[in-house]
Amino acid sequence: MAIQEAETQRPAAKRDYFQPRRFGHANLYIGEIERSMDFYRNVVGLREAYRRPRILAGFLNNGNTHHDIGMVSLASKAARSTKIGINHLAWELETQVDLVDGYRRSIADGIRYDMTIDHEISHSLYFKDPDGNLNEVYADTEMRWYKQRFGDVLKPTLQWTPGDTLPSDKIHYEPNPDYVRVEHAVFHPIKITQAMLVVDNYEGAFDYYTKNVGLKPLIGGHATPYCVLGGTCGLRDLALFRAKPNRPAELHNVKFVVWSEQDLEASIKRARNEGIKILAEIDHPSRRGIAIADPDGIRILFYVDRTKSTPNLAGIDEETAFYLV
Repeated sequence: MAIQEAETQRPAAKRDYFQPRRFGHANLYIGEIERSMDFYRNVVGLREAYRRPRILAGFLNNGNTHHDIGMVSLASKAARSTKIGINHLAWELETQVDLVDGYRRSIADGIRYDMTIDHEISHSLYFKDPDGNLNEVYADTEMRWYKQRFGDVLKPTLQWTPGDTLPSDKIHYEPNPDYVRVEHAVFHPIKITQAMLVVDNYEGAFDYYTKNVGLKPLIGGHATPYCVLGGTCGLRDLALFRAKPNRPAELHNVKFVVWSEQDLEASIKRARNEGIKILAEIDHPSRRGIAIADPDGIRILFYVDRTKSTPNLAGIDEETAFYLV
């Protein structure tokens, strides 16, 4: 299994506005911050990175990036929702130049953004898909998050105007991250790899994520029951499924790749012994996986792929495909 992303493949010519490398993180609305941080540390197996106590927010990673999971309590004054689930999904770009260039071209075409923010460790643009799901397109800055972003962060985020300062054309994400394994936890993920959304406006979402965000279709398309989209690293970063009467629009699951199938089997055994409810179990020629729920019911899949190729989904029902794509 390849742990690190494949080398980014840049197209010869610019396509649309942005060309994300990969799915960077999921930021979630949760009910109670201490309960969720404890779960993501001790069950999911992520390391606490930093908190923003003034807005009841926490962030966790395993060394890959500044955070794989972020969370904001619904009790926070910063919460823009009253519903558990997705706050935003984030898409990592190569450089600040790519971010600012894409912003300028998209603005010229009439795209409007909800926020443009300076997080110190990254600069970010936020805008919504047709279902109202907020997305962040960002590029890391020169600030080293693993040296300077830990503990309690008290400084508020600031408004940022793209292009006010000269954007860097250098790569500031970590090309060779030092992964951390949280040994005491039930599961041992390496990093987050995918979000799976059920959407009411499937065609609109497909257009938004391919044209506005800049992901490319890997499985399915505009007219299929579901699709999988990816960035320039060639990973399966986002899955979109159509909502149905018995399938509401929501963030259905987030996926974490683990170290090995042997390690996953040991985690599954421990989860059963500790009474952790298993929502789904995948044992397919292309993937071994298990799904559980966090304290607020958000589904999490831990998996290891058995093949490098795209899975053969012929005859696979959609409920299984949720976890297999």
